[in-house]
Amino acid sequence: MLKRWCARSVIVLISLALVACASDKEPAEKAIKAAEDLVNSTVAEASKYVPDQAKGLQDSLKGVKDSFTKGDYKAVLTGAGDISGKAKAVADAAAAKKAELGKSWADMSAGLPKVLDAIKSRVDILSQAKKLPAGIDKAAVDGAKSGLDTITKTWADAQSAFTSGNVTDALAKAGAVKTQAADIMTKLGMEVPAALKS
Repeated sequence: MLKRWCARSVIVLISLALVACASDKEPAEKAIKAAEDLVNSTVAEASKYVPDQAKGLQDSLKGVKDSFTKGDYKAVLTGAGDISGKAKAVADAAAAKKAELGKSWADMSAGLPKVLDAIKSRVDILSQAKKLPAGIDKAAVDGAKSGLDTITKTWADAQSAFTSGNVTDALAKAGAVKTQAADIMTKLGMEVPAALKS
């Protein structure tokens, strides 16, 4: 009698465990779907500004999906809940980085066109001069003219990158313009603004 009761109890417990697992499966599927939507919408923007954190968020989602594959639905529900907080942190970090880069771009786009104009003016004056100032020869003027063409094109590329939303690329190009502009100004005997040195 006791053996029969134990056997029945084991069968009942296994049945209850299977029902519990089955009942967790549907909420786990919904949780994964919600987490996936959240991660995808966050990563789209965050990848541009905080790529490492965006990858970390994707890795967290992968971990949750792996738990689902193993049938560990409780881990799925816990992990999916954690993803919400992580996604918010990544989105906040991306927004902060975007604002920081935006300010850097605003500073550069306010100053660099004036620098390019100053270099162009100096190159025009030196190109027409009958006698060049001491320390500057024709090769330096020709090099500056060629360099000015290059940085003017790079600056146009930087503006285009910024307009298309690629702020990181825009700033990299603008940084190259800054460095080359400072070099040209030095070779032409011009005073290099402090902004170009930083």
